[in-house]
Amino acid sequence: MLIPRPQVLTAAARPLDLSALPVRRGADDPALGPEGYRLRVGEDGIDLTAGGPAGHFYGTRTLAQLGGSAPELTVEDRPAFGWRGVMLDVARHFMPKEFVLRLIDALALHKLNVLHLHLTDDQGWRLESKRYPRLTEVGARRGGHYSQEDIREIVAYAAARFVTVVPEIEMPGHAQAAIAAYPRLGNHPGRRLDVWDRWGISEHVFNLEEATIRFCQDVLDEVVDLFPGPYVHVGGDEVPPAEWEASPAARRRMAELGLPGATAARAWFIGRMAEHLAARGRRVVCWDEDGTSPPGAVRMAWRDAERGPDAARAGHEVVLTPYRHTYFDYYPADPEAEPGQPRAQDGVVSLADVYRFAPPTIPGVLGAQCQLWTEYMPTPEHVEYMAFPRLCAFAEVAWGTAGDFEGFLARLPAHLDRLSALGVASGPIRV
Repeated sequence: MLIPRPQVLTAAARPLDLSALPVRRGADDPALGPEGYRLRVGEDGIDLTAGGPAGHFYGTRTLAQLGGSAPELTVEDRPAFGWRGVMLDVARHFMPKEFVLRLIDALALHKLNVLHLHLTDDQGWRLESKRYPRLTEVGARRGGHYSQEDIREIVAYAAARFVTVVPEIEMPGHAQAAIAAYPRLGNHPGRRLDVWDRWGISEHVFNLEEATIRFCQDVLDEVVDLFPGPYVHVGGDEVPPAEWEASPAARRRMAELGLPGATAARAWFIGRMAEHLAARGRRVVCWDEDGTSPPGAVRMAWRDAERGPDAARAGHEVVLTPYRHTYFDYYPADPEAEPGQPRAQDGVVSLADVYRFAPPTIPGVLGAQCQLWTEYMPTPEHVEYMAFPRLCAFAEVAWGTAGDFEGFLARLPAHLDRLSALGVASGPIRV
């Protein structure tokens, strides 16, 4: 009944009372890999050997899933991918710190190791900035925000469970909340905007002035101080060109920089952030918008299942996030065939769609990630309903052991009972 399914498991029929058996930790075996482990359950006790601390932790998660009784067995296990992520959008609807911590526990149970926090967007700015306090004074009036102490607690809690928190600060688009706080950042500094109260893509984007570049770099400096992981996400997607094309100041700036248009301006903007982050020892991550990215950037390929592998074959590093398999804001089942589901984005990503996602294990593919965009998820309960059980299927995909969907469905009810006992309010099983 293990999820994700181990790479190798052999078991006998006779059950043992695990509570009566001693647990012995063997010396680390580097051949297992840093996240790999070997677990043996026998009459004389339980032996756990790992390739490193993370592998030992995952071995204990497997042991916990076995419960109080299990047959004699041997498990040898390691993940296929190093990036096994979940993105939580806390900008559209703010999620309390306590829920983020509970979600981290769920990630750890499923051996997922990246929590990507989408902290800013047109509809909200959720990260305290000491240097620019109006970002939350204005940008978080609806919902709330995380103090820097909250973030330190979240990051430490995640690290203890071998989860890396990747922050995302959207730019140069998806920026209306920041522009509402500091109008000088926009292309019409004399215009006063509100934080956007609709969904979709706002036309309001950061201007191209050097002062705005410095503002973004100042914010990233605070981000780097709060998040010790190697990656910082800067968005980079869905940047409407209308304001830059209509603004004399933006057109003049593009001419000064030798940029032929808005697409090149977007790439220049993200490139400046990448250079700044590299100087701080961090790698930039961005959504793969138009097939371009700064040198050394990690692309998140979301548009289709082929774009990411194609980019990897061309020499880029990518995290696969194709929306038809990993966007959990879509309905889990056809709403016309199964009415009564909570409102969701138009379209369906079923449990089977998730499970049949097959990321290739080729050079450049760092891993995969599922997305919880929260336009239609106003509460933690909504998030859990939309996340589970699809996240369970994704965990098996990202671990590299998906392939037997019927077997997965047979294991799933007992696993959902396990989640329920932990307080997770999952949705029903819909194939």
